[in-house]
Amino acid sequence: MADFKSQIARHCNTLNELHERIHATLEVRDRSEANRRAWKDACSKFQGFQSDVNKYLDKVSAETVSQDKQIRQFVFDFLSLDPIFYRSGYEKERILRVLKKFDLTDHEKTVLRQTILRRIRNGALREFRRFCQFIPQVQTENFINELQAAARSTDENIKRRAVFALEYVVAQSCCPAVETGRSLPSMSK
Repeated sequence: MADFKSQIARHCNTLNELHERIHATLEVRDRSEANRRAWKDACSKFQGFQSDVNKYLDKVSAETVSQDKQIRQFVFDFLSLDPIFYRSGYEKERILRVLKKFDLTDHEKTVLRQTILRRIRNGALREFRRFCQFIPQVQTENFINELQAAARSTDENIKRRAVFALEYVVAQSCCPAVETGRSLPSMSK
């Protein structure tokens, strides 16, 4: 199998460096013609950047995920790394929309549970709600216990995100004592 994680990490690092270069040159672009050229060059490099990760992201569809083991591995490597770069949230949302049609393996469920918990601890991004929509499909008693522990956190941000995630928990025979609220709380603040 391919080593997608290192490719994704390199892609993320390169794209973030190129994006940062745009911002750095933007601040001084009006000071000289050379600075303006440097800014335009940074923009061109950023807009023109392509890697194998782009090719794999372009291939992600319900059909390819169901038929191509390599694409499926790429998808879950991408989600497990949870890279943050320009437009990565949109890509994760798109991938998650594709995945909601599939039965997931135990490993794939673990990836989603770990990512949800990481987002609760480190900050929710635009795709957090999409990840939470998988909770009924991936929940385990231990996972719910971790969500409930996070909901008791003294950090108000962690607590708010955990309470939000708990709204997606479905009470099942394995977890009858799950406490959730009645309506989905707002993620704003």
